[in-house]
Amino acid sequence: MILISGKILHVEKTKARELAVNVLAPFMTAKITQMINKTGFYSLSFDASNKGHKKMFPFVINYFTVEGGIERSVIEVIELVNETADYIVASLREVLQMNNINIQNMTSIGADNTNVNYGRNHSVFSLLKSDVPNLMKGNCFSHVLNNAVKTSHTHLMIDVESILSKLYGHFSSSTKRVESLKEYFDFVEQDHLLLLKHISIRWLSLYPSIERLLKVLDPLSAYFLDLGDRDEFPCPPTISIFFTSTEAKCTMYFLHNVLFDLQKKSLELQRYYISIVDLRRIITSLLTKLNDRLKQNFFGYQTKVLLNSLANAQREKLNKSFVDYVSSIIKYIEKYYDEQSELAELTAVFGICDIDEIKFCQIEKCVAFLKLEVDHDKLFDEMNILQSTFKEVNSYRESLSHQIQKYIGDRTHGSNRDIINDQYNESEDERDLFHKSAIESHENENRIRSDQLWGYLLSKSTTFCSEMTKILAYVYSIPCSNAFAEGVFSHMKHSWTPSRNLMSTETIAAELKIRLNSKMKCEDFYSFAQSQPELIKCAHSKQKYSHIKKRVLTIANREGLFQVNIFIVI
Repeated sequence: MILISGKILHVEKTKARELAVNVLAPFMTAKITQMINKTGFYSLSFDASNKGHKKMFPFVINYFTVEGGIERSVIEVIELVNETADYIVASLREVLQMNNINIQNMTSIGADNTNVNYGRNHSVFSLLKSDVPNLMKGNCFSHVLNNAVKTSHTHLMIDVESILSKLYGHFSSSTKRVESLKEYFDFVEQDHLLLLKHISIRWLSLYPSIERLLKVLDPLSAYFLDLGDRDEFPCPPTISIFFTSTEAKCTMYFLHNVLFDLQKKSLELQRYYISIVDLRRIITSLLTKLNDRLKQNFFGYQTKVLLNSLANAQREKLNKSFVDYVSSIIKYIEKYYDEQSELAELTAVFGICDIDEIKFCQIEKCVAFLKLEVDHDKLFDEMNILQSTFKEVNSYRESLSHQIQKYIGDRTHGSNRDIINDQYNESEDERDLFHKSAIESHENENRIRSDQLWGYLLSKSTTFCSEMTKILAYVYSIPCSNAFAEGVFSHMKHSWTPSRNLMSTETIAAELKIRLNSKMKCEDFYSFAQSQPELIKCAHSKQKYSHIKKRVLTIANREGLFQVNIFIVI
């Protein structure tokens, strides 16, 4: 049953499945392919995750359009039995060939920073680089920050991660313990808050877990310390020591301050519209903040108070562990950033929203580094045209941010993009982290995205700026986070529920393509579909059914007329 424009449409399960797999998903993929071939350059991101005994691989394509700026689309979701570099590359090539996308236009690959993906000798990157000599790495810096925290944790005197896991485990399997804890919350007149689970493979989840623990520290410590040895569930010695230790409390406040800086930047990197042009700004600001903490030996006021309450020997030892921890994080981040620092610094010029401040020599240096073939004389003229256009639109009474919002809204059929993907704007976690005021929220509404600004200027220009479009398409296609590809698994989890566990990989792939590639509300898509006669014709055709489709393919094979894709709608 589907509700569209107040009308209830009944579609049988088989027909709904065939419409999704053989009509809607191919239609959307074909539209994306058209845009990519029109734009020219793109990058490919992928990730892997298990669903039961199946290893699922979503392939996400990143590209730039004049109409909407940065776009990320699911081009295919496949099952791979082997996670080796050879298998991944073979599948990647097949996906591109199946969708008629030229591999030579690939600018970079985005993936986790593992040896399989980015190893020096035999990896996905090294194998693809043999085909595409100018291919670049799209390292996931969200993973870099996460792993920086993980590798540095050994420098701390207190294993906070282990304690958090034990505290969560103590209550997660017992309703009786939770009810006993609630009495302590009532006594101190505090609302009962559940402890947050720390995910072992996501070390930055330590921050929200520690923040919640600090909020409930008094009733929680009272609960555990009141547990006697003769009780049914006595207090574990490690937890007892933790709640009575000044060093442990000091370490928690230290992590709460330092991890806030890292979590803030990690969430920023995960935004939908972040690309290589933003990497320098994000990473250098983080490194500056961490280095300032080291120089001034300041890790938060509460940390300072607790450190001063310790004896000299204890204070020096604990403070040294904090310094080593932050130094280790800085060293780890710099190790990965140094590999891409030149690219990040040269492309950062396109992240400047004051277009008239950009010098042509800055663009030339970027073009030379990227080894792009452009007409430099034409490029110079186009840059002057765009700078003049920027001054003109800035002189209008309506603010530039509102002009861009109106332009993007008109090009996306008035869609509400936040419904489709919550990574376009700040997520709920990000809003909770920053506790933004009304003034800050208003400033965010008026914030201008550089990719959309360039797209708007290109559309307003009286001359088609082919050279600038080529450069922008190349630069904005390079990712610096694999967040969108990883986010596909969250949508997959909601689609592939225990009650729908018999769905085929093909059906799930089609549902994900429709859900993530459509930027329209249901009622808008209904109106849009009515204006697409080829789509309607394909939906009415009996050949949308898989068993008929297979029969047609068999006949075509016998006659030597094999067609790769029957239902690709142009």
